[in-house]
Amino acid sequence: MKKNIIARLAFLLVAVMLFPACGETYIEENQNAYTAQDVVPLILGTSGPSLVLQTFVYDFKVTYARSGSEWNWSSSDATVQSVSADTRTATILFDNLPASGKAVIKVTETTAGGVTSPEKDIEVTVKQFCPLPNGAGSLVGSWTGDDAYYDGAVITATSSSSTILNMSGISELFIEDWWGETVIDGGTIAVTVNNDGTINIPRQYIYTTEWDGDPYDYEIEGTGLYDFCPDDPTIYLQYDIYYAGDDTGLAETYAAYFPNAYFVSNLALTGKKGGEKGPVTRLIPIER
Repeated sequence: MKKNIIARLAFLLVAVMLFPACGETYIEENQNAYTAQDVVPLILGTSGPSLVLQTFVYDFKVTYARSGSEWNWSSSDATVQSVSADTRTATILFDNLPASGKAVIKVTETTAGGVTSPEKDIEVTVKQFCPLPNGAGSLVGSWTGDDAYYDGAVITATSSSSTILNMSGISELFIEDWWGETVIDGGTIAVTVNNDGTINIPRQYIYTTEWDGDPYDYEIEGTGLYDFCPDDPTIYLQYDIYYAGDDTGLAETYAAYFPNAYFVSNLALTGKKGGEKGPVTRLIPIER
């Protein structure tokens, strides 16, 4: 008898579960009551350069998407040259040099329901741009400053074309002192000088060193900026040095010693003669 009662209860439970429920659940009720006007938008994220050069254009983007939304871009310090079809990307022309040295790009989001977000301000430092009268040849000379966290570096630059600058001596203070290896060959790299104030250092051989009687080949890769406006033009480089063929460079490998996991050069073309070397700031060598 007990088994029959259990069987009947199970049958009744299955029937109840199969019978469609009347009315909406709590979730369904709230979903159906939700409208596009209920979305309260907020600019969740943007991307774009924080440092730009006057007279050039740069892209700024919102880094998320929301169905039905449109984004509106504006600036009183620069010109919105164009906006992508989905309005998420704006191409900005920095045709002015703001008195404060900074431009502000503004963006808002308007949802499908017509609700507009608070304005997001993107602050950008604008540097004056001075074109090179003789292309890369304008940067020929002896550059001095700090390189790979060493003061007193002297980098010699010669030109082989209007866009290629040959630079000698980069990272040699580091490799011979902190890394503890002697450069026995090479030392000159070819960097590309672009007309927008940027520099590219494509991956390439830089030098051969000797350590414990054995030769080691190294490569370099990086980017940079030049500023031809000051009386003493400047170059800023960031790069890494690699064992030939390796994917990871020395600065990244030893990031605890080198902030941002790359080497930095801050150099000025002061007209000093090549070979003049100031005091060297030494780091403590590591054991390998």
